[in-house]
Amino acid sequence: MLFARIPDRPGSLARLLTCLGLSGANLVTVAHLREGYDLEVRETAVHIVLETRNREHAKAVLDAARESGFDVRLASQTAT
Repeated sequence: MLFARIPDRPGSLARLLTCLGLSGANLVTVAHLREGYDLEVRETAVHIVLETRNREHAKAVLDAARESGFDVRLASQTAT
């Protein structure tokens, strides 16, 4: 499961999901989060469950999202 902070603007989630899809990950679920996290005023967060081929592929997906400017990390590494 991934945790991502994204701008709270139209199209931000779509851009992140497109990036993940282009990296070859399969989207399972997305949960939109607005409370319980230290978010900026114009920021929102999502938990994303993806399917990847293996550990190396999962790392490549994370790296691609980060290189595209997204703040993503494994959900287990998320501080509330």
